[in-house]
Amino acid sequence: MKQIPALCVVITALLALPVHAEPTYEVVDNSYTVCETEAQYRQLLSWSLYGVGKKPEQGCFPAPAGAKAIIMECPESDIILCRFRLMPSDGSEPMEVWASKVMLKEIP
Repeated sequence: MKQIPALCVVITALLALPVHAEPTYEVVDNSYTVCETEAQYRQLLSWSLYGVGKKPEQGCFPAPAGAKAIIMECPESDIILCRFRLMPSDGSEPMEVWASKVMLKEIP
């Protein structure tokens, strides 16, 4: 019986967590390329950095300058790539993309 109040406290604490994180970064400028999937971004890096393979034919585009960004995940691997949620400053729909954190600056 004592476990039920503890469970209620845990559930209440979880419900109090914010559902959406606030953006703490923004895209520096539109000279950086982002891709819809991690595989596309890895292909882009192989082509642009090492001259291996070819540039992805679709799914990659310039990052929208000034877009607010939330880092969703940065899986550990041979190179750190991250999945971001970008909210363009022109009010267009938010998007989830893969790229490098170098395209971001922290919002003061």
